[in-house]
Amino acid sequence: MAGEFPLVIVTPSCMAYEGEVRNVLAPGTDGYFEVLIGHVPMLTSLRPGILSIRNEDGRTRYAVSGGFVEVLRSQVTILAETIEAEGDIDVERAQRAEKRARQRLESDEDGVDVERAMSSLDRALNRIKASQQ
Repeated sequence: MAGEFPLVIVTPSCMAYEGEVRNVLAPGTDGYFEVLIGHVPMLTSLRPGILSIRNEDGRTRYAVSGGFVEVLRSQVTILAETIEAEGDIDVERAQRAEKRARQRLESDEDGVDVERAMSSLDRALNRIKASQQ
C-alpha cells in the first residue's frame, strides 16, 4: 500500500513488532518526533515514553523504556530496552513500582541510588500513563 514502510521493533528478549506502518510517533531524548514515508535517514535515542504506530488496522500505543531508532530510506528499526503494548500493562504492578521508587527517593538512608530510583519512577509512571490512554 502506498504511504507505508517496514517497521521492526526488537528488544533484548524478542521481536516485538514487524510489519508495514503509515507512521511512527516516538519519544526521542530531545522530544517526540514522527516518522513518515520518505523521512530523512537518522539515528537517535529514545527516552521512556509512549511509542505510537499507525497501520491499516489503526493506531497502537506502547510504553517504551528507552533505546534507539534507526531511520533508513527503506525501513525503520527500533531497538527498545523494553516495550509493552498498552493493553498488556499490569497497572497494579506499575503502581507498586511507583510506590517503591517514591519511598526510595524520600528515604533518609545512606546508599540510595537516586539515579536508579528516578529511572524506576519514570518507567512506572510511563507504564501507568500508557495504560490510561
